[in-house]
Amino acid sequence: MNNGSFKVRPEWYSSPERAEQEWDHVWSATWHMGPRVEELTDVGDTFLHTFGRESLIFVRDNDNEVRGYFNVCRHRGNRLLLAEDGPGFVREFRCAFHGWCYGLDGGLERVPYADRFDAETLADRSRSGLREFRTETWAGWVWFTLGDATPDLTTYLGPLKDRLERYRMDRARIVDYKTFEFGCNWKTCFDSFHESYHFQSLHREVLAWGNEDAPITLLNIHSKMINEYGRPSRLYEDQVSINTMLAAVLAGAGIDPADFPGTAADVRDAVRDAKRAMTGTVFPYETLNDSQLTDAHHYTLFPALHFNLFPEFYVAMRYRPHPSGDPERMYFDFILCVPLAEGVTPPDYSHRVVRGGAEPVGEILTWGDWKHPVVEQVLAQDVGLVEFVQKGMKSRSFEEPILSVDERRISHHHRMIDDLICGRASVADLISTMPVEQTGDQG
Repeated sequence: MNNGSFKVRPEWYSSPERAEQEWDHVWSATWHMGPRVEELTDVGDTFLHTFGRESLIFVRDNDNEVRGYFNVCRHRGNRLLLAEDGPGFVREFRCAFHGWCYGLDGGLERVPYADRFDAETLADRSRSGLREFRTETWAGWVWFTLGDATPDLTTYLGPLKDRLERYRMDRARIVDYKTFEFGCNWKTCFDSFHESYHFQSLHREVLAWGNEDAPITLLNIHSKMINEYGRPSRLYEDQVSINTMLAAVLAGAGIDPADFPGTAADVRDAVRDAKRAMTGTVFPYETLNDSQLTDAHHYTLFPALHFNLFPEFYVAMRYRPHPSGDPERMYFDFILCVPLAEGVTPPDYSHRVVRGGAEPVGEILTWGDWKHPVVEQVLAQDVGLVEFVQKGMKSRSFEEPILSVDERRISHHHRMIDDLICGRASVADLISTMPVEQTGDQG
C-alpha cells in the first residue's frame, strides 16, 4: 500500500535513465546469487555468469577458494572467456587478442614484449591484475556483490538467514535451470511474483487445493509470503470432496487417497502429521514448523531474488537486467533444486535461454519426477501477461498503480530502490532501519 506521498511511477519500468541509476545504486551495491558451489569443485573450475552489462568469472583458485573476477583483460578490454554462460575449466586466463596471461589468483603472469610497456604499470596489480569482486558461500550457492561498501552477507541476510537454513538448502542440487528472456522491465516480472492477490482471478484452478489469501511479513529489506496448500480456498465451491489435486497432495505424503477418511478440509492437517511422523528421509521435516511442512513459503531477497520453498524442493527465481542495457528487456532464471538421497546422482540439466512465449512453459521446463502444478498452472499464466503489463504501463492513461495491502511487498521493494537511487539511504542504512515484523509463525 502506498505510504504517504510515495508513489510507484510507471516511467520507472521503461526509463533508460532510471535503469542506469538502478545499475549504479542497486545492482552494484547489493548481494546476488551466483552459481552452485558444486559447479566449482576442483582447482581451475570456472563458471561464467552474465549480470547485466557485466560478464563475471567465478573460479576455484590454487588455495581452494572461490574467487570472482570481471571477465575483462586489463590490456584493451577484451573478454577473457568467450564461451557461453556456465561451467568450464582453465589452468590460466589467456586473452585471445594479444596473449596476456593471468593466474588463477588474478595476477598478471605473462605479457608478450613486456619490455615495450611501462614496467611500473605492469608490476602494479591494482592496474594490471584482474579486477576482483567479493564472494561468499552460503546455502550451497556462491553469492557476490560488486560493491566494496556492501555489508557482509550474514548482515545482509539478517532475519532470513536462520529461517532459510531450516530448509537445509545446501543439500539440494539443481534439477533444471532455464532462462526466459522477456520484453519487459525486470520489475514488471518481479512484481507479478511478489503477491498472491491475482490468484482469485488468474489462477482460479489453484483454489481447489490452495488458499489465495497469503499472509505477508516484511523482514527488514527482505520479505515473506505464505501460500497455504492442502485444502480448498474459502472461495472454492466444494469444501468436502477430495478432488484430483488434493488426492495428489495426499499421495505425495504417502497417504492413499482411496482410504482417506476425511474431507477436503482435513487434507492439510493429515499431510502435516504424516510428514512429521517420517524419519530418516533426505527432507528437512524435523527442522520445519507445521506451516512449512505443507505450505509454500515465498521469500524475497532484496533486490531481485525469490525463493519458493517446500520441504521436498525449492524454486529459485532470479531476475536480471538485460545485457543490452535495454530497460524493457530482462532475463528471468527459473531454477529447480531438490535434495537427493545419498548415492543418487543429480540428473543432467541443459540450461538455455528461451524467448518468452516462443514455446509452452511445460515443454521448456524438464522437471521429470519433480513435476509440479506450478509449472503449467501458475508460471505459464503469470509470464504470459508480463509483456502486456509492460505495454499497458506506458499508456498515457496509466498514472500510477493502485496497490492494496495484499501488494505491500511491491511498494516496500520500490521504496527501498528509490531511497538508494535518491541518496536518502545506503544499503547499510536500510538494513538498520527497515522493520522486522513479528508473527506467530517465525518460519
